[in-house]
Amino acid sequence: RFTAEFDFRTYDAEGVILYAESVDNTAWILLALRDGKIEIQFKNEFGTKVTSGGKAVNDGLWHIISVEELEHSISVKVAKEAVMSINSPGTLFKQSQGFLETKVYIAGLPRKVGNNLVKQINPRLDGCIRAWNLMNQGHSGVKEVIQEKQSKHCLVSVGRGSFYPGTGMAAFQINYNNLDSDEDWLINVTLTIRPSTDTGVMFALVSNETVPLALSIVDSNSSDSQKIIVTIGNITVAHLESKKLCTPRKVLIGLLVTKQQLELSVDSLTDRSSSEQLSVLHQAMMTNVVTYLGGLPDVPLGATLVTVFYNGCMEVKVNNRQLDLDEAISKHNDIRSHSCPLIMQ
Repeated sequence: RFTAEFDFRTYDAEGVILYAESVDNTAWILLALRDGKIEIQFKNEFGTKVTSGGKAVNDGLWHIISVEELEHSISVKVAKEAVMSINSPGTLFKQSQGFLETKVYIAGLPRKVGNNLVKQINPRLDGCIRAWNLMNQGHSGVKEVIQEKQSKHCLVSVGRGSFYPGTGMAAFQINYNNLDSDEDWLINVTLTIRPSTDTGVMFALVSNETVPLALSIVDSNSSDSQKIIVTIGNITVAHLESKKLCTPRKVLIGLLVTKQQLELSVDSLTDRSSSEQLSVLHQAMMTNVVTYLGGLPDVPLGATLVTVFYNGCMEVKVNNRQLDLDEAISKHNDIRSHSCPLIMQ
């Protein structure tokens, strides 16, 4: 019968922990998180079921989680204590010549499966799993896959936030139309950053092959500070200098833009601009712009001043909505959506 046990740690509220299916794809079981709580979905020859229970486990602490198929039920335990017992007529997976053979997917779903679930879910999960024991065979098969991939290794200690390793970006389709006022559009961005390098694109809007707006960190001439700059195309329209940013402290950056005015704030400093370049941004905002966090796609040389990927922790709010990287239309695999390495002070 199917069994799995492991230690689990995450700040993510929704995603697939593991999915196992029979070789002929007729039966499957899904272990996932929804609203931070454990959810089980399964299908066998007798039908389908979905249920969730227990306390939320997305608190960043380690939890021992186990799923075990018993004679007439499936048992789910957290810290060795039962949180769910789901009635299950018949066995989940049929044996073949005395063997139980299953395909197991960790932290995601095979492409063909998404629409066949009992209840739809965003499968992307940023978490950490250790002490694997699948089908009472220990970590056999899992360890070999993970050892080969540095990006799959766990961070030793984590906090809330998203981590950009300096190798890629995330893209969102965001509507900036402002229905609450006479303004045609509004860009109101708040970033909480803790950079690890002194140069990189944090936030940008891209229209075709142009970059009508970018917010970047750049190296300053001074040894104990960096500059935060806002560019429209390849022209700087606002900038502020901040004390050295690559430290354990978090820095709050605000960017508020309408077609008349642009305001950049870093900690308690502010720079306002009503540059004629805002008309260039206004033209772009009348078309389809794509929002990028942490870097830019390939754009022509000279389209903007900074093209380096951002490296460090960053949380982003756009027009008062916290962006969840699990909801991005595209995201580099090395970006960690819900975990940031802690700096031991």
